[in-house]
Amino acid sequence: MLKKIGNKNTETSNEIAMEKVVEDLLMISIKLDKQNMKDYYDYWRFIKTGRVPPLEIGVDSSDGSIQTIVFYIDSAFFVNMQEEIMNQEKKGLIFTDTSIFKKQNDYIDNDEQYYLFFKDKDLICSFTKDFQPEECYKNDRIKLYINDNQIIGFAISDLSDTEIETIKSV
Repeated sequence: MLKKIGNKNTETSNEIAMEKVVEDLLMISIKLDKQNMKDYYDYWRFIKTGRVPPLEIGVDSSDGSIQTIVFYIDSAFFVNMQEEIMNQEKKGLIFTDTSIFKKQNDYIDNDEQYYLFFKDKDLICSFTKDFQPEECYKNDRIKLYINDNQIIGFAISDLSDTEIETIKSV
């Protein structure tokens, strides 16, 4: 898992795009700080995704901030989770340990899968079947979930009815 090494009580504007790639596959791309114009990042990826491309988290190596998340949804990724999720959120950005990346534009592949579920108007992506976050950091519409100083998932919050319909259309 990506390790949290710090946080900053600041907020940036997110950009979220949803694009149907084919009838039963939706690509969601998230830019956590749309003012950051860097062209390349180091990527931490989940590759056990079956027939769809991997989930990729782009980390800015200059400060360890998570800048992009791109993932694909088909109906196989949804699970029924009933876990209680903390309501207390901290505002701001988190910074990750970049020492795991050994060269510029590096890719770290994890032979793991991810799980999706809805909680109210949030689409939650969990990196573990036992989703029990200890901390939550919210930046605009994106939440990052932490357990034992490791990122265990994220959420797109405050989904509109149109966004929910688009997601459920796969």
